[in-house]
Amino acid sequence: MPGYIEKILSIVALVNLSFAPSAKGFTSYSGGAISQATQYRKVLEPLGYRVSVNNEAQKIEIFDKATNRLSFDAPFGNTADLRRFTPTNLNKMMREEMSRIKTTARSTFSNTVRNLPTESAMFFIAMGAVVAGQLIGNYSQNPIAMQQHIDHQLSPMGTFGFFVFMYSQGLTSNVLSMYVKNPAMHHFIPYLGMSVGAFMQTYLSSMLADPNVIACGKQMLGLQKKSIATLNENDDPCTKAYEYLVLQKKIWEFAPGLASMLLSSGVAALGQAAIAKSVLRLTGVDIALWLTPGTMQIKGVKLILGKGLQLTAFTALDLWLNRHVTFAWKNFFDGAEFVDINVRLNKEVAQAKNGTQHLQNKDAVKEINLFQQKMTAWRMVNLADVYEAHQNWSEALLQMTSMFNSSYSFYNAFINEVRNARFNQSQNQLLRMDMPFNGVTPLGLETGHEDLYLTHPRMIENMQMDTISEAVFKGDGILLSANAKLLYPQEYQTISTVLDNLRNGDKRTVGRGLVELNRALDEAQRNVYVASPNYLKILKDLRSLLGNPEPLLGGGRAFGASFEKSPTLSDSLKKTSFYREVGIFHTPNISDYLIMQMICGPELETGASAIKTPKVAGQNAGFPSVFLPPRIANFEDNFEVCENSLKATAPVDRIYNWSIDSKSGGTYQGFVQYLVAETRNSVVGDSALSAFPTWWKKHTEAQIRNVFSEYSKSYDEIIAKLVGRLFSTERSSFNRGPIANGVIEAAFQEERTYLSILNSLIDRNYRFHVQFDQPANKIPITHPVLIEVDRQFVELVKLLREIKTKKIANRDVVTSSIENYQLEEQLTAIQEQLTVAADHLGVGEKSANKGQILNEAQRDIAVTVLSHLRSLASEMAMYGSIANAVSWEKIQNLKQMDIENQKIINTTQEKMNQIRMQMPEQTDGE
Repeated sequence: MPGYIEKILSIVALVNLSFAPSAKGFTSYSGGAISQATQYRKVLEPLGYRVSVNNEAQKIEIFDKATNRLSFDAPFGNTADLRRFTPTNLNKMMREEMSRIKTTARSTFSNTVRNLPTESAMFFIAMGAVVAGQLIGNYSQNPIAMQQHIDHQLSPMGTFGFFVFMYSQGLTSNVLSMYVKNPAMHHFIPYLGMSVGAFMQTYLSSMLADPNVIACGKQMLGLQKKSIATLNENDDPCTKAYEYLVLQKKIWEFAPGLASMLLSSGVAALGQAAIAKSVLRLTGVDIALWLTPGTMQIKGVKLILGKGLQLTAFTALDLWLNRHVTFAWKNFFDGAEFVDINVRLNKEVAQAKNGTQHLQNKDAVKEINLFQQKMTAWRMVNLADVYEAHQNWSEALLQMTSMFNSSYSFYNAFINEVRNARFNQSQNQLLRMDMPFNGVTPLGLETGHEDLYLTHPRMIENMQMDTISEAVFKGDGILLSANAKLLYPQEYQTISTVLDNLRNGDKRTVGRGLVELNRALDEAQRNVYVASPNYLKILKDLRSLLGNPEPLLGGGRAFGASFEKSPTLSDSLKKTSFYREVGIFHTPNISDYLIMQMICGPELETGASAIKTPKVAGQNAGFPSVFLPPRIANFEDNFEVCENSLKATAPVDRIYNWSIDSKSGGTYQGFVQYLVAETRNSVVGDSALSAFPTWWKKHTEAQIRNVFSEYSKSYDEIIAKLVGRLFSTERSSFNRGPIANGVIEAAFQEERTYLSILNSLIDRNYRFHVQFDQPANKIPITHPVLIEVDRQFVELVKLLREIKTKKIANRDVVTSSIENYQLEEQLTAIQEQLTVAADHLGVGEKSANKGQILNEAQRDIAVTVLSHLRSLASEMAMYGSIANAVSWEKIQNLKQMDIENQKIINTTQEKMNQIRMQMPEQTDGE
């Protein structure tokens, strides 16, 4: 009891310390102090305490009678000092402090805006130093780190995020500096400010990426017609945002990042001097010398060594700590959550099986979905750095591989058309044609028949002329209508001229009419307040009747445009990045770019490289490799138009009408006509056989194989991590839950749980009751169909176990015998067996006993579980694909495709030939 009373009295003493400051003199309040002491004595002495007034020390002292030790004391209160803390004075002091903070916030905002360009430049260099250090110390984790750094910093979201970071950290640092007077604590202030800034940047960026948050903000500001009051809960974006961020604990995901930032702040501040040296080694600040030319070298280093070093140190430490803190955090909190999920899952599935769950009650399905989401996220946490590295490598190789495949597809088709033109293999010679009707909708062309643009261009032109004739007929009616009476004479004349050209039978005259229509429409849109009221509308209506006409006048333009429209061939071009300039020419379309690369690309037959990988001092500089489509033009011809160190000046039209004199003596209008005649024979072949596939494989695949072989040396480090995490049997010391950290073991815990649920639905005598803390193989599966599903999953894991690593010269080297097509075949086997299980449960598409085995709630459970099993199988197969991601032979499935590749080419060519033979030829006059 005395200890409890002592705590109460300690609080009383603290209140006295806070609100009764010591006075400077004693005489004015000694009587009051004695009176106060008398009150204390009445209460405390019966409890075993002795109260004494110490006039010299100006305080009341309370002693323990038994030990005569001082328990606590209370200073005297000065009436004048107490008056300083009246409610009015306290309010005044708070207003003054808030005014100081407001002034600081305003000053910080103006300084942030004023200094944003300078601070951004410093931040760019400082972060570049961090990225450079990562490339040197851990290239395998992110081979395109510098490209991502530049792209992010130059993006609008990157600029906004940096502004939020600088403003938040500046305001925090300035306010802390106002109140923290201890000099020893000032080392922490910049880093604590950066923690707040980084958190606000992450938080606001995430908020702005949520469409519900944006929609909610617009409603609150009155920028949307519907008010929140008129919306039901399901449609209200504010409710949706709250549920996602708060009820679904999205905000909680920021916690490990914030913890990492605060830890980074503490580590950085405590060892600032020592860390400054290690950060120089860690981030490679001397690499800033490579980034800052000439006299800026010394200034650049000084900038980073000054304020920038604090920023660099904080970021470098946070990048290193973040993954470790997040892993520990997720294991500690998310791991424990599985205990509750286990209990609820057993309960809800049992109720659904026994029929005690109402048909509309979806609690069991909700628990199963939550279990699946948590298990997927759990494995992702345990493979976080592997997933991140794989994504980075995929992005690094995408540009090179997509351009390689696109180039092959386009070059192969182009060479076939060169052979067609040289050896007169068809009347439809696209390389000698233009497209005056490009963009005009062919009347009657069915969706999916766009290949006719390539195979029967004359037929397409006749169908387009039908559309043009209908548009002219309706256009003539418009000129006779009341709307035309309001046109100015010049406007009426322009429309009449366009219609006269369109009704002309000559293709080029019609094409010029379409060009004039586009020109008139563009001019009317730019001078909308000068034109008559109906002029712009009539032009728009006339153009919409035609489709989207964009005439391509110039020999050879028909091939590129038709190729991009062809469903059979254009798929290879999708999502392929390409340069918008080659030499002096603009190349807005990929077909324009590839044609100019045939003229200006690297000369592979003389040893030039088709792969461009930016390097600094012999080291990869953090940018993706690029495949440059090769040159196939005449060896003897050199083109000055390919050399251009400045911005391109020639429009794309000039590619197709440029005057060219060849060393062979030929003169040509446009580069396509030049290539028809001057593409080297070693590429074209003869009338019987194309030499291109063999030429391409010999000169390009050898180079790309070498690049992949070099990359795989770094990527093997990632696969070594993957293999270790997949088959690990160790548990993290942070793991407070029942789920294994080993990815395959965790996957089987999920798989067996699903099979146990299905087993309980099929077999009424089977009791579903799983314990997550038991090994997966302890969960009994008794039904033959489900046993076979489990066996197929085991077969998939056997394939994954073929991914092995061994040390060679202190380097992890991956030895994997599995091919991607084997993974695909095994995945198909699992999906087929799951279809059998679905049919057996009566929920499959071909189930003979559909709806007869399970009630509605049970069917929902079965469908949900089967869907999650399919997703789990795909995820596990993906692990093998990750291991093969930087193997050229395996991503191309070359073992299987050596023969199949040529079959596909032959099949495509046969299909095109069959279409040509089946469709009747039509001439211009038909």
